[in-house]
Amino acid sequence: MGLYSCEKKIPDSDTGKLAVSLNLSDDPGQLKSAVSDSVFTDTLFNDTTDVMTFHLLVSVEDIDGNPVLTDEMIPLYKFGSGFVSEDVELNTGQYRLIKFMVINPYGQVVFAAPVQGSPLAYLVNKPLPINFIIKANSVTNISPEVLPVLNHPPGDFGYVNFGVQIVRPLVFYVICLLDNPISSSVIQPTEAKLTVYGNNWHYAFKLEARVNRLIIRGGSDIYSFILEKAGYTPQKMRFTARQLMATSKENPLVLKIPDSSAYKILVLQPGPDAGKDAMVSNLDADKNYGSHPYFEATFLTEPVLTVMRTNRSMIWFNLNSLPKSATIRKVVMTLFYDVPIPWDSVDYTTNPVDSTRPWFGAVLQQIVEPWEEDTVTWNTQPKSIETNQVYLSPFIKNANFIDIDVTRLYVPLNEINYPNYGIFFKLYPTEMFPGFRFASSDYPTASMRPKLTIYYTLPIIAD
Repeated sequence: MGLYSCEKKIPDSDTGKLAVSLNLSDDPGQLKSAVSDSVFTDTLFNDTTDVMTFHLLVSVEDIDGNPVLTDEMIPLYKFGSGFVSEDVELNTGQYRLIKFMVINPYGQVVFAAPVQGSPLAYLVNKPLPINFIIKANSVTNISPEVLPVLNHPPGDFGYVNFGVQIVRPLVFYVICLLDNPISSSVIQPTEAKLTVYGNNWHYAFKLEARVNRLIIRGGSDIYSFILEKAGYTPQKMRFTARQLMATSKENPLVLKIPDSSAYKILVLQPGPDAGKDAMVSNLDADKNYGSHPYFEATFLTEPVLTVMRTNRSMIWFNLNSLPKSATIRKVVMTLFYDVPIPWDSVDYTTNPVDSTRPWFGAVLQQIVEPWEEDTVTWNTQPKSIETNQVYLSPFIKNANFIDIDVTRLYVPLNEINYPNYGIFFKLYPTEMFPGFRFASSDYPTASMRPKLTIYYTLPIIAD
């Protein structure tokens, strides 16, 4: 569907024409869908309708700011599969388009292009005013971008252009939080600057310390975000348009800025040479699996022997690079998997503290006896204790990793007089099919090996 033009004369011997057109899809339903059904009715798009009482509302001034056209109403008429309007004839010279709107038969503005400095001007590449030159005996075409107005007041927009581009805004909700993993207090929202990048478009928003409703330019499949706050490291992230559109005021997109001002971080992710982990198996009770690629606790069918095999694992991280004066505040172990072992959610519950119903999963326990990676077997596996153990419930996660808070294994909640020789991973309270299988430090992909992140503080030294 296109908008074409006929003439509106201004008597003058030295004039040119200003052309205005609305270029839309050949399907008029696309225009109809841009606004509510209460604005456009089926009769307006009926092929038997001879007259369409839509108008363009246009205001133009000369280069000195003198009005030339003030709220000029230019009728639109249905003509075949498109629409026609009148061209405007002007004296030769320089002009400025300061207003452009599409008015429906009810006197409502349905499309408009925002004026420079207006609340929605950031959604278009070239907001009004638009400068143009009228030359003698020639046609000047101008193309402002327009937005669906819906419930916005006319004062938020200004429009005129040949080949108008319809910009579809995308609305989403977002909140920014300072993420301090060692803090036990309630996380508070914070102010920040968010710059959103789409296809050949970007804009910087000032986020308030609450849920923010943002309007960005639609049309991109992927949007890049840069989140900034004075005194903190900028955060870069990417989201799909589908993810943004799925947000709501009650379920906003949560953006986090790591607050590392009160702590330091040590990250350990050793490979085969520096890493120390091993698997033991009850069906090969004297066999060592020190170079096994998986860190697992499983109870699986052995296809050759047609029996069930129980596998357990152990791991130890070298903390020698942690300063001697450091106080550990939090420890998180990140485990990765290539192909997760599925759990039957019908058969297994996920509440280890509810004694009224059974719970099956796995635990991470403190190892209290020495062991060696290249010699440990099922028959020589070290002793571990239940005190301060960490539960791992069956899970379904749309990612190939899981973060587990293992702080209590390094900073015991209940004081114990046992040495720490690492972490034992086994099914609990009994072997139940099938278990968990993660990558070990011997896994070929370095980025998927077990990672330990230690958040710690150092004593303040007085000057």
